[in-house]
Amino acid sequence: MATPTLTVEERRTRVHQLHKAGHSNRAIGRELGIHHVTVGRILSATPAPEAAPPAPTSGDAGVPPMHFNLTRELIQDLNVLADKKSGDLPAPLVRAIHAAADRRRAEWMHQLHQLATTSAQP
Repeated sequence: MATPTLTVEERRTRVHQLHKAGHSNRAIGRELGIHHVTVGRILSATPAPEAAPPAPTSGDAGVPPMHFNLTRELIQDLNVLADKKSGDLPAPLVRAIHAAADRRRAEWMHQLHQLATTSAQP
């Protein structure tokens, strides 16, 4: 299954970029969520783009930069869970992610408050 966030042309470009970087057809297929035979067909049926744009990363188009790297497996899992038409994740999953982030923020604020209270005492 193709990565829902890429258009057909973006997928072709990315296949050629990864192939030029020395990735195998199977590795390219795993990364993009397509069959390795499809990768071979793309490579044999389409010319390599002359100047392929770099792949989008966090920080592009107003997306805040990531402070960690997501594994390819996690990215693939998120792509599988995303709606094929809109690319949106299911609302319960989004709510669970936001709830977990809110809990983490609350822990940080509690720790900061304890630190401020401890350092303010004589």
